[in-house]
Formats: sequence, C-alpha cells, structure tokens
Amino acid sequence: MESEFFLENVKCNGCRKTIILEAKKQKEVEEIAVDIESGKVTIEYIGGHEILSRVKSRLYRKGYPVKGQNNNILSKGKSFVSCAMGRMTNDTVIEIKQIQF
Repeated sequence: MESEFFLENVKCNGCRKTIILEAKKQKEVEEIAVDIESGKVTIEYIGGHEILSRVKSRLYRKGYPVKGQNNNILSKGKSFVSCAMGRMTNDTVIEIKQIQF
C-alpha cells in the first residue's frame, strides 16, 4: 500500500533522517520519502492500515505528530532532540553490485 500524510515540526535533514529511520524500524515499511519544506511523508508498506498507524504512533512519540494532531510544546521539544539525534546518525551507505562475467 502507499499512503501520504503531513507531519508537524519537520525542519531539516536531521528531522528527515530520524523520520525515515523510525519508520523503517517497522519491517513492513518498504519505501519512505520525506519532503522537508511541506512535511509531506510518502510511505509504501506491506499490510493494512494498522502498519500505518504504528508508524504514525512512532513518529508522534519522537515529536512529529500528524498535522492537526496535538502539536504542543512537548512535541516541539521532542522533535528538537530527535532532530539532533538524526544529525548525529551516520548515513554512510555502501552499495555492492554483483558483476557477472
């Protein structure tokens, strides 16, 4: 399935990294894209809407509620901490391709 939703408190690449890493902790999540400017999240996952609910719940606990939800000072504070953690996360990716002769 594919879904789109908008999050509060998305400010930078640190936020983006945190959101992606948290969503991918849910093994059913296949792809996720985050637009920093709008807070738009596009997610592809296997399963029903319960998977999407779990992802949104994880993000809420990190300080990124869905737009229109309870975005209080506590959420904003959590998002700053989550953002800082995202900035410190090593994003080195090694891709190995198989060469056939």
